[in-house]
Amino acid sequence: MVFVHFVKQNYLDPNTFRLMRQNHYFSGMKIDRFKTRYSPFFRFLLFLIRCDSKGDGTYHLNALSALLVITLTITSCSQKEFNTETPYAIQAKEVRSYYKALDIQSRLKQKGVASYIVLEETADGNWYRVLSGAEKSIEDITSYKNEIEEGIPINFEIINFQKIEDKLILNFKDSLTERKRLKSKKPNVPEKIYELIDKFPEDRNFIVKSFFVSSSPDSIGDIRKYRAAYENINDDLPRGVSLKGLMKKSLCIAEVIYEDNLFGDRVTVDIIKLRENLDIEPSNTGVSRAQEIANYFAEIVLETGKYKFEDKLQIEVSSFQKFSGYKVTIQPKKNKDVLRTYFILVSKDLNFLVFLQSTDKTDDEIIQIIEELGQSEGLGSYDEFYNAFYTLPALCTINDKFVSISSEMLTNRYARDRGYEKWAKKMVGHWVTRANFNGVINNNWALSFFDILNEDKVNFIYNDLYIKSHKSSRNKDIIDMLGVKGVISNDKYPSELSFPKNRFIVAINNTNYGRLNRKKMLTLAECLQLN
Repeated sequence: MVFVHFVKQNYLDPNTFRLMRQNHYFSGMKIDRFKTRYSPFFRFLLFLIRCDSKGDGTYHLNALSALLVITLTITSCSQKEFNTETPYAIQAKEVRSYYKALDIQSRLKQKGVASYIVLEETADGNWYRVLSGAEKSIEDITSYKNEIEEGIPINFEIINFQKIEDKLILNFKDSLTERKRLKSKKPNVPEKIYELIDKFPEDRNFIVKSFFVSSSPDSIGDIRKYRAAYENINDDLPRGVSLKGLMKKSLCIAEVIYEDNLFGDRVTVDIIKLRENLDIEPSNTGVSRAQEIANYFAEIVLETGKYKFEDKLQIEVSSFQKFSGYKVTIQPKKNKDVLRTYFILVSKDLNFLVFLQSTDKTDDEIIQIIEELGQSEGLGSYDEFYNAFYTLPALCTINDKFVSISSEMLTNRYARDRGYEKWAKKMVGHWVTRANFNGVINNNWALSFFDILNEDKVNFIYNDLYIKSHKSSRNKDIIDMLGVKGVISNDKYPSELSFPKNRFIVAINNTNYGRLNRKKMLTLAECLQLN
């Protein structure tokens, strides 16, 4: 028997087809709805069903000749256009980056849903909308929406072309200026940092929603020099575990909050490189040293309260090496049947501690993520991490100690905290990265990068909006630098130098008695990798 697998990318994948057949989708009233939606190849699907003797998406040889004829009919069909004639579509997501929109489109395709991308230029900047369908009436698009949501458990939004027509750009690819990745060299940070970030899992269905990477002092007595990390970073560590306390037991720490690019599910992964000879008392219970260390942190979680339900289950998982530890489960709120679970694991060589948690993922899904640790290129495979981390200098005459770097997507709170200034509203939805450094002479200082993705938008936000709002300021100077205009405070040790460059708006700041002078700030600006 010859097996012919029908895979038409713009319509249905085999798995979707089989599910629809098994659920009798092609019977009764559902046929009428499906016929309306996919009329050009409706007869073809019915033909396949009749030929599908096994019910598994495979077909007999006597179907081949008809298959070739009908395929010609299908390939002549195209996606309905989103316009004034068919003004209703459903939206899966809207994002700032075209490349992130492409990832979402690819994900929908895997789910058997055809989609397309349009660009909307709003007062608050560019948004790429990932849409599906195009119908004449609200009734038809609502029917389509309900059908899609039966198979994909997310809430699609109905979009009306006529309400956004003036701001839409349908054919934008020829004028696209966003670059997927920077052209950068390896930043000059300690090698232990790379050893850590290379261990993170890679999954193209996720985005890096936020991250931080922090070094720890060689001597615990110098911990206050790293206060920029433990006082300013918003971490998602397990209950009772403080970043400052963890730094005392580690050489470096990294945390990533991953978010599913379609469904929005989140999972937090922390990987910590431990110091040697930790001051954790042996338990003398016959368990391994890895389990003793994991138990120390598990008990910290359990000691944060008296819970209606709590459990500690011993587990072992293998990834780049064997990990031992515990799954700790608590019920934080007595009146709600919501459980919080933490996976706490230590590597066999005692070098790595791992925390994983998610309120959305199952235990099996969490274990699968653990098994993928150290099996790929790590965080460097994510554009949103790469384009943040690789802005740091590779070579510079100012070689102060790297303390930390963190990045997150700006929310409406950022604009609200700045009085909804026009320039602030346009930053919402973009990533901001902040790196902290400490030096014997320069003390504490920081670099901040706002990734606006598009140089034209950078110039508009900074030159047309931001600089205009600071022209009348007595304690700031507008200066020429790196071929652009920047703004610097006119103190002996300026509180801030800011400037636009390519896809970024950059700020260099003195923090906590920082002693960078104007000359040093300009030197640092020249060292940054912004191309």
